[in-house]
Amino acid sequence: MDRMLEGRTALVTGSVQGIGLAIAEALASAGVRIAVHGLATPEEAAAAEARVRDAGAPETRFFDADMRDPDAIGAMMADVEAWGGVDILANNAGIQRTVSLADATRDIWDAVLAVNLSGTFHTMRAAMPRMAEAATGG
Repeated sequence: MDRMLEGRTALVTGSVQGIGLAIAEALASAGVRIAVHGLATPEEAAAAEARVRDAGAPETRFFDADMRDPDAIGAMMADVEAWGGVDILANNAGIQRTVSLADATRDIWDAVLAVNLSGTFHTMRAAMPRMAEAATGG
């Protein structure tokens, strides 16, 4: 993979499995430091970090903020900033609850919106000032 991103840092939300892990591995192969994120057991988090390092990340760190919780997101983003900040933000975290409209409860609706929309908003809002200042937004 092209190494033009080498030396940058990426936060990939929802990157302990699936598409998010694949995104993290692809960025890692370009020499990007990866902030791995998700709700995972310590073993799952360690396995995801190992895969990302094996793909080429010079450094990884796991962050476990619940994307339904704006305060947890704020704390995570502050921790990521203390780790060096992000140049690339890949908002991948998402949930799906496949039910009929008749079976969709308010809690299901609120959880899907909180993770899929509000979580994305809160991470972007926190990352944007630094990324704009450094002209690295990706």
